[in-house]
Amino acid sequence: MTFAERLFAGYLDDGEKILYVAHRHILIFKVKAAKTTFFGLTVPFIGYLLFPQFLVGFLIWAIVGVFGYFYHFLDWYFDCWILTNAGVIDIERNGLFDVTTTRIDYHMIEGIAYTIKGVLQTLFNYGDITIDKLGAKTSVVLKDAANPRRLERIVMRYQEQFIYERSVRDHQALKTMLSDMISYHVHHQMLNEEEDGE
Repeated sequence: MTFAERLFAGYLDDGEKILYVAHRHILIFKVKAAKTTFFGLTVPFIGYLLFPQFLVGFLIWAIVGVFGYFYHFLDWYFDCWILTNAGVIDIERNGLFDVTTTRIDYHMIEGIAYTIKGVLQTLFNYGDITIDKLGAKTSVVLKDAANPRRLERIVMRYQEQFIYERSVRDHQALKTMLSDMISYHVHHQMLNEEEDGE
């Protein structure tokens, strides 16, 4: 079991495997964590250098800063798309105890699009990517996704693979069913001929 499968096991159905995990661009995490790093770690360190007699206060301040940094990391890491062998699971995390998930199976994907706006997104190659669900007004959006064009292609490739494997399974099931029907018919025909011969 991979590290991602251990972390996201609660979101998977039986027999489902994680093929890819798409996160927001790392720059988003760094920008959010920069303020926490400065005010939560740098300021208490400088404060300690200037006023060493307040070590306990600055130490508590730094511990709170570490927790703030950890919070931003969790918020970034768990706000993602999980691409499995069956579909896309969108996880939106807003704080430690507010999680929303949406699942769109590959056969229910109506369309996929991405948007890159502005100089920063163009330079660092990130943007919003959206999947529309067939027959519903449900969409899942991964904001600030890293390399959205590549992610779009990955989703489409997994979708094609899923549809192909499903058609092969359906074809095999149909073939088995027809074979059973012919076998049943031939068997009954032979029994009828034996009864007529007597």
